[in-house]
Amino acid sequence: MGSVFIIGGSSEAWDLARAMPEAVVWLPEVERVPREWPCPVVTGALRSQNGCDTVIVAPHPCDQRAARLGHRAGHQIGARVLQVRRPVWSAQRGDRWVALSKEADAAQVIKPGARVLTTLGRGGLPNLKALNAFVIARRLRPDRGAFPLKYGRFIDARGPFEVAQEMRFLRKERIDWLLLRNAGGPGGAPKLEAARRLGVRVALVAREPWPGGPCVGTVGEAMEWLERK
Repeated sequence: MGSVFIIGGSSEAWDLARAMPEAVVWLPEVERVPREWPCPVVTGALRSQNGCDTVIVAPHPCDQRAARLGHRAGHQIGARVLQVRRPVWSAQRGDRWVALSKEADAAQVIKPGARVLTTLGRGGLPNLKALNAFVIARRLRPDRGAFPLKYGRFIDARGPFEVAQEMRFLRKERIDWLLLRNAGGPGGAPKLEAARRLGVRVALVAREPWPGGPCVGTVGEAMEWLERK
């Protein structure tokens, strides 16, 4: 299938690398949970991989910037470009979801005084300054920065979490809303199931669009695409 360059950042990129240890992976940022990759990994500024036949764009599904960089790099060297972006979460019976086009819209649907659990990350929190609520931001590792909102705090916790754990946490913190990006995938499923069982409302921020071109939703589909090409 020729030489492959993977734009990483998602679990799909990890699975692709394990299936193709001869590939090279570029990570948009240092991993929050380091792991031993089965193939060469590069970080820093994205540089075109001359001689590469195929670029697989598989960053975090909400990372529009990395997707655009990978798409541009592939076309600059005349490589085939495939995007791998897992499907979004879909509402089930019992869900109380509200779709948001951007993070700042949360202030229009979450009432003042509510208690909110979010996993937007430090980069997304400043967009919530108009939100008159107590925000608990869960993160994988601590840093020295102050909490950027008027009301709220960070909680350091590393999953995976089970549904029962998430239900205990939501009850303990008296959470009224979850505020998440619609990343899709199994990682956030326990939070969403806990919210479903407890009747907690969920505000889901829509993904930003990625560049056009071939796109699949799973690693299996990506491997089939590579074999056909």
